[in-house]
Parts: sequence; C-alpha cells; structure tokens
Amino acid sequence: MKQLFAGSLLAAVAIFIFGAVYWSSPVINAGARDIADDEAVQRVLKETFPETGIYWVPGMDLYAQDADRYIALHQAGPVAMINIIHNPGAPMAPGTFIAGFLHEWVVCFLIGLLLARVSPALPSYGSRVGFVTLAGFVMALFVDIGAVIWWQMPLALQLADGLYNVVAWLLAGLVLARFVPPGVRA
Repeated sequence: MKQLFAGSLLAAVAIFIFGAVYWSSPVINAGARDIADDEAVQRVLKETFPETGIYWVPGMDLYAQDADRYIALHQAGPVAMINIIHNPGAPMAPGTFIAGFLHEWVVCFLIGLLLARVSPALPSYGSRVGFVTLAGFVMALFVDIGAVIWWQMPLALQLADGLYNVVAWLLAGLVLARFVPPGVRA
C-alpha cells in the first residue's frame, strides 16, 4: 500500500505538470469562438440568470409544461447549456489548483488500486502501462466523444479534451506501473 500511495502521488504530480503545460497552450481554445463585447454579454447573463447554476435554453422545465413549444424552440435554435457562476473569484486561484491536484491524486490512487487488482495478469511493465492508458482511452471515448453526440459540443474541443485525458493517463500509467509490480494485489 505504501508503494501505491507514493506512486499515485508521483503520478498526480506528473499529470499536474502536464496539465499546466497543456492547458497553457493554444489548444484550450479548440472549437471556441470570440465574443464581440464581453461586458455586454456579462450584463445580459447577470440579468437573465440571476443565480449560480446550470441553465438550459430552452429550459428543461418547459418540456414538461409544453412539449410542443419546447420542441419548436429547440428546432429553431439556438440552444444552450450555460454554467453561470456569480462571484467566481480570481482566475487561477490557488485553491483551484490545490483541489485539482487532490482530485488527480485520488483518481491516480483509484486507477492504481485497479491496476493492483489486475496486476497478476499484467506481468510486464509495458502491459501495466498499456492497461492504464487503455482505461484512459476508454474514459475519453465515453465522456469526451459522448459530449459531441449527446450535448453537441464542438468536436475540436472534445478531441483536445480527449487527447489530454489519454496522455494524462499514459503518464499516470508510466509512473504507476513502476510502483505496482505484477502479482501484487491491493
């Protein structure tokens, strides 16, 4: 368990560093469009969406009240899923990075735990790295490409997210495979 604890910590450090580089690159804007007047849009958002939360346009409650109207508005477009955050605080706040790192560490610990469970079937370092990478690929395919299908998210953005997820899990696998030897069950 000590090895898994240390390995997951180092894997989280690797992902954190990779994330800092990846999300500081131009790829973060994949599929994004520019806004002509940020201040005007913020004013409209504040007036239209007075509370923090997820808003759907057309609203999901409209479907229950008047399905025909909802369908007509949906077909006419535009449609949106809007995450409104009032009083968000400073961008890149230290607390966000701390929470993000802890999240990555928990995920690395859990995938390391799963790796330890199947390690008897994965005798080589490469097979253990491949297992973690495949798990990351499956997750990215399910979540990121699923968002293109179900939420009509831009393909470019979801491919960028998917690439990040697969490479992050590859990095985690490279580290965890050293700390989780074959045949050791956690």
